[in-house]
Amino acid sequence: MMYESPSQKTPTFEAKGIETVRRDQCKLTQKVLRNALVEVFQRGINAAKEYLYRQWALIHSGRLPVSDFILTGRVRSHYRGGKIGPVQAALARRLAEVDPGRVVRHKQRQPYVIVASPGQSFKLRDCVLTPLELLEQWDSYTIHAAYYTAKHVNAALQRCFGLRPFNAVVNSWYDACPKPRKRVHHWPRSKSTASSMISAYFGSDMCALCSQKCKSTGCSRVVVCPMCKTDNINVSCIALERLSDIQQRASRLASICSSCNGCLETLETFA
Repeated sequence: MMYESPSQKTPTFEAKGIETVRRDQCKLTQKVLRNALVEVFQRGINAAKEYLYRQWALIHSGRLPVSDFILTGRVRSHYRGGKIGPVQAALARRLAEVDPGRVVRHKQRQPYVIVASPGQSFKLRDCVLTPLELLEQWDSYTIHAAYYTAKHVNAALQRCFGLRPFNAVVNSWYDACPKPRKRVHHWPRSKSTASSMISAYFGSDMCALCSQKCKSTGCSRVVVCPMCKTDNINVSCIALERLSDIQQRASRLASICSSCNGCLETLETFA
């Protein structure tokens, strides 16, 4: 905190070389670190700890905008030894393979986000998307809150609060913090928005309403026979009735799942 004159009552925050001003960090890390340092200078380490508890819970709740999680990294035209390079280089190579007009120039910064992946171990370059890809497939992917918290936010906080006189262990604070647990929903899709699951190559030839065998076009997962299509009102009533029944069953299963695993499950999140 900086005072430029004896008459100045409110100090200004001046930072150089730390994550609050670095371009390779996301807005989330910059805001959390800056506000935590301000809390330490003005109210003490305990106030900063309480602030971090609130921010960690907010990150895991999934209520923050995507713009807070956008990272940027430089991409080189080639890497020594023929290596793949960092995650932004793998993303730039994938974008160039799909569209040659999207070739990233040498030392140009590539924005990207890290999405959640099922399981404890994963390859980071398999979980990287552009912000636009994430928004286009928002129902298929979610932000990897644990990765951003552990690798970016907590790492930046530890470099500051791990020094004297605090000697704090930020990861122990994070482990003790009550966080809302959210189950990861991962529906694998190719980058061309088509499903990469094996079921995508097997179309259905049974009518979804009357269960009669009919002719299907392509790899359609749901097909309606020509006989059912002639009565639009009856078809709509049957479809709405079955949808309501499925929603009620999903709601009951979600409540059972929520009471068992401790995750907050609703009709919208259960699948």
